[in-house]
Amino acid sequence: MRRAAAPPLALALWLALWLAPPAADAAAGAAPLAPAQVVRVCGQIAEWPPYLYFRRDGGARTDEVVGFSAEYLRRALAGAGLRYRIDMLPWRRCLESVRLGGHDMLTDAASNAERERAYLVAKPYYAMHLAYFYDKARPHPPVRAAADLKKLRLCAVNGYNYAAFGLDAEQMEAGSQNLAQSFLKLKMNRCDALPERLEIALGYQSLGIADFARLDIGYELLAELPPSTFHMMVSRRVPYAEELLRVLNEQIELLNSGDGAREIAAKYAVQLPGQAARPAKK
Repeated sequence: MRRAAAPPLALALWLALWLAPPAADAAAGAAPLAPAQVVRVCGQIAEWPPYLYFRRDGGARTDEVVGFSAEYLRRALAGAGLRYRIDMLPWRRCLESVRLGGHDMLTDAASNAERERAYLVAKPYYAMHLAYFYDKARPHPPVRAAADLKKLRLCAVNGYNYAAFGLDAEQMEAGSQNLAQSFLKLKMNRCDALPERLEIALGYQSLGIADFARLDIGYELLAELPPSTFHMMVSRRVPYAEELLRVLNEQIELLNSGDGAREIAAKYAVQLPGQAARPAKK
């Protein structure tokens, strides 16, 4: 899937979206999806490997967006005769654009009560393990259970959802724009620990974006917490919202009940919901 260049947002249009009254329920002005419609999708430009990232060619980043989510969504929409176009944006901008109807949907989002109010949340389509990272050059943080993280200074990424950890990002140092910045803050003693999904940290490491091992940063799994599920989320402001959600849920059921999802998951070493075995410590 080629990344469509994110169109510049005209100030008047952006203000119109912001000042528009809250949308009524999507069903009130429901309209069908058009045959072969191109669904407008956004993802985070900071990348989310191995789920959504730019393909590398000889180590250089290209404009082609690949990964588990890119391929999964292509198959899901193709099953309903649809296609998609993806814009890679700063994560908070992506969230707002979908909320306001600038894009139809987003991928790779953890759910919480706030997001369930803002979007139509599809069924989970993959899961990740929860861990915390720490600087090996300092004493190991006194964490015996996930609740102990609340006693520490924590780093977080702006716009990320930490509900699965039982944490509120507003009570964390959440100025980082990506995980690489959070690792550097951890190394600079700006925080005691960094809660994050393990597979994402390993994905960044594999692409050379954020090699936490080279920074002498270690991690511990939060074994008592269940794997965190991730979802596609649909804008409530588009007239075909309910139909798009139905298509996604039906196709997720079909892919996950057959070999389709397993084939994609094996290609990208991704865990599907209900199949997330505890990874070995490295």
